[in-house]
Amino acid sequence: MNITCPSCGFGRTVNEAKLPPKAVMATCPKCQHRFKFRELPGQPAGVHVPQHEPSGPAQPAAPAEAPMPRDDRPMHAAQAPSSEAPARPAPEDPAQQQRQAPREEDLWKELEALNDDGDEAPGADAQDLGQTSLPLWESATSGYPLAFAKTFMQVLANPKGFFTAMPVGHGFMKPLLFFLVIIQAVALSQSIWQLLGIMPPSLLTEGLGHTTQAALALILYPLEVSLFLFMDTAINHFFLRLFKADTKGFEGTFRAEAYSAAPMLLMVIPYIGMPLAMIGATVYKFLGLRHVHGASNKQVLAVLVLPMLLALAVAIVLTLVTGRA
Repeated sequence: MNITCPSCGFGRTVNEAKLPPKAVMATCPKCQHRFKFRELPGQPAGVHVPQHEPSGPAQPAAPAEAPMPRDDRPMHAAQAPSSEAPARPAPEDPAQQQRQAPREEDLWKELEALNDDGDEAPGADAQDLGQTSLPLWESATSGYPLAFAKTFMQVLANPKGFFTAMPVGHGFMKPLLFFLVIIQAVALSQSIWQLLGIMPPSLLTEGLGHTTQAALALILYPLEVSLFLFMDTAINHFFLRLFKADTKGFEGTFRAEAYSAAPMLLMVIPYIGMPLAMIGATVYKFLGLRHVHGASNKQVLAVLVLPMLLALAVAIVLTLVTGRA
């Protein structure tokens, strides 16, 4: 079940079976907006749920006085108080009443313990739920190389904390530049390896001189990979929405993919760098989508695996069709 703030879009996916039975209200820790996130069974949709319990015990309404029967007894006898009238109950202890009254369930402080897999507990992460922090690479106004290096190490060393605190609403430019710095470093290394004859040229530059191949690699490779980044983000975001795991919008998905490209720097190593980078980027993309959107492991696995299966099926069909032709 997705619980999403209607004001700012902050959300979390939780196991509905683990929710407290009377929980219907939540206060967003990001914008402090209070909202009703579900209807309880048997409760009409239009019934208003009070946001605060009354501070004192509810006083019972006084019953309407019934007309006194006509009595021929003397007046003093008719007006005599009855000794059998029930005594008014003593007011309950406020502390005891507070314990007995159904407390209002507010979930946002407990959401980290309510995920589908039950593998997180409140306070388990230094950057707890709702506390967003702009990456140093985006907040720095000077010293960009150092800010990039610190952000790069933070992604690799603490992906859960980094992606959980990822904010949205700050645009696409800085995450894209972070991605391009990594890709440009990879393109430069590949150009050097091609000049030295250690690595073969790409298919687009095959047949050209070594110098031309190296120069084109610096231009074409970042363009190719950037185009792939946007296409991959669009596909993954489509499946996130399909599985109702999207809580941060397209920008959140793009940020997760751009910063999860940090392991691609391993591609500067010839030959073995490519498979290592692909494995690392896939793992970090899983963690990025998981914690940026607050999705479950099953949802993110489906988001990543389904496009691969569809691509494999299309490739098999195309191979069969071209083989018959």
